[in-house]
Amino acid sequence: MSAHTSEPAPESSTAAIRHLAERGYDATTAEDLAAAVGMSRSTFFRRFGSKDDVVFADHDHALARLEVSLEDTTLTPAEALVTGTADVLRLLLRDPDAARLRFELMHLTPALRDRELVITHRYERVFTRYIREVQQPGTPAWVASALGASLVAAHNASLRAWLRGRVTDAALSLTDDLRQLTALYAHWLSPDADAAPRRVLVAVYDTAGSPDAVLAAVSEHLNR
Repeated sequence: MSAHTSEPAPESSTAAIRHLAERGYDATTAEDLAAAVGMSRSTFFRRFGSKDDVVFADHDHALARLEVSLEDTTLTPAEALVTGTADVLRLLLRDPDAARLRFELMHLTPALRDRELVITHRYERVFTRYIREVQQPGTPAWVASALGASLVAAHNASLRAWLRGRVTDAALSLTDDLRQLTALYAHWLSPDADAAPRRVLVAVYDTAGSPDAVLAAVSEHLNR
């Protein structure tokens, strides 16, 4: 985790990211950003650390919150994963302007795309560690890493859909997708996933019929 995991002020992050987008990442110094957000150089470095940290400050905060929520949750494993992943997306989209500018910056700046890959792997590790802690005995070794990567992939797909205007409520859309995703892993996440649903049979029979005939009719229905 980065040392800068305290929640950044949204308006400061947005102003700094906007300055980077308008002036260019390589052409902008940390001193320029400090001036743009109205901070002294020392305050800027205490708050953000570097130019990269400005762009990814919300990710650092989201990761820290995700770890805490998974450690302290009382939800079922599947619902904890759904809720935690959707909350990450809500945090990243709390300032729509900053989210769009961040995406534009990463698209134009190779160094930021490399940092984004590192962030992605950090999310996957958080999910994978939690899944290994809660999965059922006998779960195959690949399940935790496969589900962890799938959660991140579903999150990123919803984020891109929102950025491209295909969805308006990205967190709601993501929640629906995640419930379908975790259902595929229910066998390994819940001890009750394989329990057969209980059936109730209501029988109507002729009182003049013999006991053997009634039992035969009931048995036939139960075996369908």
